[in-house]
Amino acid sequence: MSKENIKGMSRRSFIGMGAVAAMAAGAAGLAGCSPAAGNGNAAAGNAAEGAEATAQGAGASDVHIHNVKDTSWMTPPAEVTDFAKELNCDAVVCGHGFAGITACRELAEQGKNVILIEKQPEDTYAAVGNEFASLNAAILQERGVPHIDPVEFYQNFMKITSNMPNPALVMKFAQNSEANSNWYLDRLTEEDFATMTTAFFPPTEHQLSELSGIKFWPSVCSFYGECNQTKIQMYNQAAAEEKGAQFFFGTTAEYIIMQDGAVAGLVASDADGYVKINCKAVVCACGGMGGNPDMMAYFMPDMAQALVEGEELNSMSANDGRGVQMAYWAGAHLETTPIAGMNMKGLSVPGKMNCLPQAVWIDESGKRFCNEFYPTSEQRGYQTTFMSRKTKYAVCDNNFTEYRQYTLPQHAGFNATEENIQSLRDDLDKAYAKFKGTYEEPEQEEGQGGPGGGGPMTSVEFIADDTLEGLAGQLGLTGDAATEFVAQIERYNGYCEAGADEEFGRAKEVLFPVKDGPFYACTFDPVLGETMVTMGGIITDGEMNAVDANYEPIPGLYMAGNDCGRRFGTEYITPIPGVSLAFALVLGRECGKSVAKFLG
Repeated sequence: MSKENIKGMSRRSFIGMGAVAAMAAGAAGLAGCSPAAGNGNAAAGNAAEGAEATAQGAGASDVHIHNVKDTSWMTPPAEVTDFAKELNCDAVVCGHGFAGITACRELAEQGKNVILIEKQPEDTYAAVGNEFASLNAAILQERGVPHIDPVEFYQNFMKITSNMPNPALVMKFAQNSEANSNWYLDRLTEEDFATMTTAFFPPTEHQLSELSGIKFWPSVCSFYGECNQTKIQMYNQAAAEEKGAQFFFGTTAEYIIMQDGAVAGLVASDADGYVKINCKAVVCACGGMGGNPDMMAYFMPDMAQALVEGEELNSMSANDGRGVQMAYWAGAHLETTPIAGMNMKGLSVPGKMNCLPQAVWIDESGKRFCNEFYPTSEQRGYQTTFMSRKTKYAVCDNNFTEYRQYTLPQHAGFNATEENIQSLRDDLDKAYAKFKGTYEEPEQEEGQGGPGGGGPMTSVEFIADDTLEGLAGQLGLTGDAATEFVAQIERYNGYCEAGADEEFGRAKEVLFPVKDGPFYACTFDPVLGETMVTMGGIITDGEMNAVDANYEPIPGLYMAGNDCGRRFGTEYITPIPGVSLAFALVLGRECGKSVAKFLG
């Protein structure tokens, strides 16, 4: 199946309620089927269409679920028999990302004959992402970053994710992060390391390390300078090539060849046609399914069915889910719970997901609706998934430059440097000057902030007023909503004084009152459905070996990176910024070790 065919699949925007159950039942029955079971996929589609008709005939045509797509991607492609060339090796790695390159290098260093294929052209190849978390990498320890107990990290991670991930994979990451980070960085020069920054370290005065029983660490390697992750990946590619690994860019994986229930090869395609690679193991590290809305709807039904008119599932990633598809066609078990997306369940689009947690969040009725400073930034605005998409507000007082300094080292976190706090003060003063009619537009304004989510959100305009009543009016709140707004802030200030939030349980150390004017607010218009990348798809065992319908390992089939399931819960979380890339590169190498052990 070509990439063009996948993108051209038919999409149904609305399907009757009854069809959803039929689709789920059909998909569940197909979860472990071999690629030969194409008729089963067709039957599931027919059942869904029939159920839709039944629901509509029963007068339920006005009840629908948005963004439920078809499952045509489950149907395997036709067998290819005409090849432009044929290659032989021990293992094929599909994808040059963080997981693929580390798996390939490990296999090569263990003396295995490995081929890596990558769909991007070599001359324009670029890594996606530039910072990764690390437990105790040598460069971080040299810079004084606190040591992290791997077991403590594991326990904290499993608590945040409700014990949903594969515990063997999480512990494998925690226990091998130090060694694998050092290995991944072992070719960097002193000049390269000089361009590396360490976001959130040293910590600012009021930076927190724990909130509501959840721990956070500023243990991240940030490469936004001259030495970026593309350069580091090329270092690792060179290391692999020195040990005999072969790299084929501009080459797309098509499907896995199975024989007697085990991997026997891979079919790929390049500019010359189809390529047959005979091998005993395949590592799928193709980067998720962000470019395939049909697959996203299947694997993220919680979000697909929660969207409103005008919203749709979309992603910054163009990856079409090929790794998950190939594994499924080969008999692998699809994940059965919603998979994680990065930044998908925040208050608004990912750029505003952090949304001033030190402020008070108000809805269109003038009321609070959640714990604004829930510890994990990716989950703070989750409640807005189930609310109207009308404008929401973040409200604060003139002391906000002090309160804003209470932060956590995490993805999309605010780095409370003197520069960023001063920029925030300037934004507040600008808003107040506009309110008073004394503001004069400067000749030129330069944006503040930088990599690692450290900026002061200068894209958000503050609104100022001397009174809460006046601020309510400027926000467009009238009648009961305006009255409730003032009463709500008064109740909230009472919680701050008492040290206990009786409405939403916000931790007392981050209860900041709104009582000293001038008062300020930002507006946020929730738009849900966007994710940076998807993070899962195929169930594996602790060796990252894909399992079949009976949860038995499929000989030779391995998953790494964002094709590997059960590494997170239903949403990405960052007790250290950059956990996604960290899991990919650390477990990528561990996957290489597992494949090498399988090959013997």
